[in-house]
Amino acid sequence: MGDVLGIIAARGGSKRVPRKNIREIDGKPLLAFAIEDAKAADTVDKVIVSTEDDEIRSVANEWGGKTPFTRPEELASDDATTDDVVAHALEWFEERETTFSEVCSIPVTTPFREPVDIDETIRLLRDTGAKSAMSVVGYDSPPFSAVDFDEEDHSISPYFEESNLWVESQAQKVPTLYHPSGAVFAATVSGFREHESFYTDDAVGYRMPPERSLDIDVPHDLETARAYAAWQDQDD
Repeated sequence: MGDVLGIIAARGGSKRVPRKNIREIDGKPLLAFAIEDAKAADTVDKVIVSTEDDEIRSVANEWGGKTPFTRPEELASDDATTDDVVAHALEWFEERETTFSEVCSIPVTTPFREPVDIDETIRLLRDTGAKSAMSVVGYDSPPFSAVDFDEEDHSISPYFEESNLWVESQAQKVPTLYHPSGAVFAATVSGFREHESFYTDDAVGYRMPPERSLDIDVPHDLETARAYAAWQDQDD
């Protein structure tokens, strides 16, 4: 087996939660959670933080994160994707004659993920021979309950042509569906190159428990995470 590159993308210009990557939960910046998880994972051989921001670079270094390059400004815009950042990192290493067999993205926004979640996702990738693997979690509310909402007359109607939840008595028939939790994305480098994404035509999912899958996207999520961390501290 070849080496695994773990990439933590942490730009400075987050909009919905300003300076999100270094906001603190339980006295620790979000970035630190990702660095510690990635470094503690048995399957990840090299961990780097990709950022264009000097303060984030400093925080990363303080918590043991390596920042071997400065991310280009065009890859720190609102339009740039994590896939773009991963491709840039792979190219940076290849230009220096360093290659990897697999690549893993460890997002900063899931602070309750654990190293085992990274390991199990990568092991699943290897054991199944798939091109990519990612953590998934069940929907809190079945998506079949989705409705269209008319802003003018406030009317609602089922979003899906066949909405099992439109009739309450049919709720027990709704299957359990999952979505990517946003905690771990992994792929063979060849699979990532082929699709320029972790979403390949041959992907597998590692099921994560909901309590480790909180994804911080808006300010309310950050406050929820802080409350959950405080509750965990009391429980301990």
